[in-house]
Amino acid sequence: MKKLFVLAVGLLLLGTVAFAVEWGDTAGHGMFPYWQSGAAGWYTLMIFVNGSEETGDVLHVRFLDVHGNFCSDTTADMYSIKHGEQLMFSTTPAVPTFIPVTAGFGYVLFRTDEGGYIQGYCVIYNGMTSTGYVVSTVDQNSGF
Repeated sequence: MKKLFVLAVGLLLLGTVAFAVEWGDTAGHGMFPYWQSGAAGWYTLMIFVNGSEETGDVLHVRFLDVHGNFCSDTTADMYSIKHGEQLMFSTTPAVPTFIPVTAGFGYVLFRTDEGGYIQGYCVIYNGMTSTGYVVSTVDQNSGF
């Protein structure tokens, strides 16, 4: 019983000083209020640029449907972004970093571990008609 108590106390102390970052604990919270994919040739293209000249960060990207349910892979949502680097993601396999989704539209949440100066850009494009539009980036903590 003493060993179990010591183990439990040790795990509690370790848990208070562990530096694991969870989805809600990250420093920067941003979103694209709309994305679209699939029907009639529409797909979403997102570009993230690290504006820092010195530090990198870790970027988390998750697609959600209109009801707030995750519709992209939540286990592979971490992407390292070096200083001055640009990362591109899309809902079409024609772009190298393809993120498969299970819904046709919704919104995108993205996080940065360190809260670095990450700029996000989003374009929704129709490959059949060659038309599209830009979606603004929003700081999730301050809203629209």
